[in-house]
Amino acid sequence: MTLLVLFFALGQEPPKQDGPPKTQEIPKADFEAGYDGGFFIKGKNAKLALEGLLQVNGVFFEPKAAHESEFVLRRMRLEFSGEFFERWYFHIEPKFVADGVELEEAWLGVKFDTHLVMLGRMKEPFSWEEIASQRHMDMINFSILNQFVPAEDHGITVNGNFDFLEYGVGFYNGTGSDDTTSDKDGALRLLLHPWRGLQFGGAATFGRQDLDIGGDELKTEARVPWAEYLPGTTLEGERVRLGAEAAFLEGPFAISAELMQIREELNDTTVHFKGGYVQASYVLTGEGKAWKGQGIRIWKGVSPAHPFLKDPDIGAWQLVARWSRLLLDDELRPFLANFPDRIDSYTFGVNWYANEFVKVKVNYLRTIYDENIVLGGKTRDNEDALIFQLQVMF
Repeated sequence: MTLLVLFFALGQEPPKQDGPPKTQEIPKADFEAGYDGGFFIKGKNAKLALEGLLQVNGVFFEPKAAHESEFVLRRMRLEFSGEFFERWYFHIEPKFVADGVELEEAWLGVKFDTHLVMLGRMKEPFSWEEIASQRHMDMINFSILNQFVPAEDHGITVNGNFDFLEYGVGFYNGTGSDDTTSDKDGALRLLLHPWRGLQFGGAATFGRQDLDIGGDELKTEARVPWAEYLPGTTLEGERVRLGAEAAFLEGPFAISAELMQIREELNDTTVHFKGGYVQASYVLTGEGKAWKGQGIRIWKGVSPAHPFLKDPDIGAWQLVARWSRLLLDDELRPFLANFPDRIDSYTFGVNWYANEFVKVKVNYLRTIYDENIVLGGKTRDNEDALIFQLQVMF
């Protein structure tokens, strides 16, 4: 305006502009932030992500059961992960418990094409059920076999794939934490993907251990103890785990199964655990599940087509079922106070996905012992439990 006044005061016309007025270009930011299954900040050569998981359970037993009903903070975790120059990776996952904070996973990795080398604390490549994301579990609890499966441990892992072949191999302390001996465990997992929604394969771990396990508990699928090792029981010598697995996914239908055998030496006696499970799910509202991941393929969760509190606001509904069986070796009798030869577990449930962040699960679980055992001073051959879970994740 001042410039116009000055030109008119001097009796001159202001200069004419050719075309529309030019706008000032705003330089692009050096980074971007947002949400894509987790909060992230991404720059030119780096990406940092933050995810979280909260699960609260209510476990209710019949009035005459040997175990008390309770509410449980099942999981509370934050996950920090990062990627640098599209080759270097890290993952840190603290777990919040009543007594403080524990470190669930913490590893550094470097990627070569479709192969990732990790060093630190991570999951061993064994068992489809254990490796699958706990965010997207169809059931509230793992099967009864999961307590014999290696989970997170300190060591080195290499995961990768060659087109339709997926593999994982590594070496670990074998104790789940720090090791006081030079003995180590090795693990190997091989999977084939012959057709779009199908995968199958096997895994094994092998090593030696020297641990006092007297007082350690064996638990049902409801996560309550049914037996414990007698004092003086020592895991001493070779331990071998063998597993076979298969999984199939097609639209709203999914099914998975595992067979497992564990051979270990207790006080110079070779004992065996054997078993398996079959699990299936179907999304009633039609939403499909999908594979995700490279190197290790796992299932993604259900994303509701009509989230709750939107129109229509039904969310997504899913039916789930599982049968599992655990067989015990007669050689175990000297080491366990309770001893059924077989334990069968049947689980039926329904899941409601309110939206991509909130999920409610309800499971009815029946545990059947093939003979009477003593639980909490009561003789029982079966137990029933009703389990609820509220899950919030981001």
